[in-house]
Amino acid sequence: MAKLTGAQYQRFWKGLLEAYDYNRLQRMLQFRLEKQLAHITTPGSFEDVVFDLIRVAEMEGWTDQLLLAARQSNPGNAALLAFGQQIGLAPENTPPRRELEKIIRTTNSFLDITKWRQRLGEIEGRVCRVEIQGEPYGTGILLAPDAVMTNYHVVESVVEKKHGHQPGDVVLRFDYKRLEDGTTLSQGQEYRLVATGTDWLIDHSPYSPVDLEPEPKPGLPGPDQLDYALLRVDGAPGEESVGAKPEPGAPPRGWIEVPEAAYDFQPDTPLFVVQHPKGAPLKLALDTNAVIGLNGNNTRVAYRTNTEPGSSGSPVFDGNWNLVALHHSGDPDSIMPSYNEGVPFSAIMALLKQRGLEDVLGE
Repeated sequence: MAKLTGAQYQRFWKGLLEAYDYNRLQRMLQFRLEKQLAHITTPGSFEDVVFDLIRVAEMEGWTDQLLLAARQSNPGNAALLAFGQQIGLAPENTPPRRELEKIIRTTNSFLDITKWRQRLGEIEGRVCRVEIQGEPYGTGILLAPDAVMTNYHVVESVVEKKHGHQPGDVVLRFDYKRLEDGTTLSQGQEYRLVATGTDWLIDHSPYSPVDLEPEPKPGLPGPDQLDYALLRVDGAPGEESVGAKPEPGAPPRGWIEVPEAAYDFQPDTPLFVVQHPKGAPLKLALDTNAVIGLNGNNTRVAYRTNTEPGSSGSPVFDGNWNLVALHHSGDPDSIMPSYNEGVPFSAIMALLKQRGLEDVLGE
């Protein structure tokens, strides 16, 4: 990583001061980086200790690893996310403070900037890249300690046993980190699907033939054609801490909650999409004038928020970071889609409830 500017040094210093006390910082360094704070810095005030820690990390060339470890240890810390954003260690396209102020003002959001970044930092660790036989196929959402949802069409070949794809070929990769210069800091944490029988597939709903048709659509998708697959993970990533070597007391990853009430998708209101485009690290897409509208039976919602290939299965949020839809496609009749489309989570929850599976998702 390039040498920090004075302003960046100060932001990193303030972020670590906010996120830690001496004992927590000492444990984080020992467990995650196998470094002893007392051997790195000289005795003094905590402000001086943190200042020396960054100085030594810069001098020895592990500043990026220090930031990565600190962010993994404190996923929701807004100050560390804001600093990480400056050097490419935060979801791409995360707006700077001045632009965030405009977004929050425009959307009449009740979130302040610190809370906005805190929510993004938490969500970041709950979205994964879905891979099959080592190739990125889409994005997944952790909705319970051990359950990930993506689009049915992302894992269709596994469900239908096509192209030699097996459940054991699926990898759910969380926390993949790469700097702006292309340097990979972390390959992330890999999780597999449970290996017993059909237990890996909790539930699924195929896409509709209507989804493949150009506008104007010749009909409506059925209420059981919602293009989702709910997968059982081997392990419980939602109850485990972020990072391969977490320190005792580090917070759990958690999962994204599904609101009980249906979202009304008022036209021209904001939607945010957190995605793994083309298998790359997480990218944030925002549009403050996003919603176009629902279809005739509320099984699809169209919006203007930009997405890219690999975004299938991404979570779609309202301006207050409430999960409202599962992104699944763009306009099928256009090389440059005039709209993107998702499945409202209220429709998904209605089908899960009908099938007696609503309790599978975390509270």
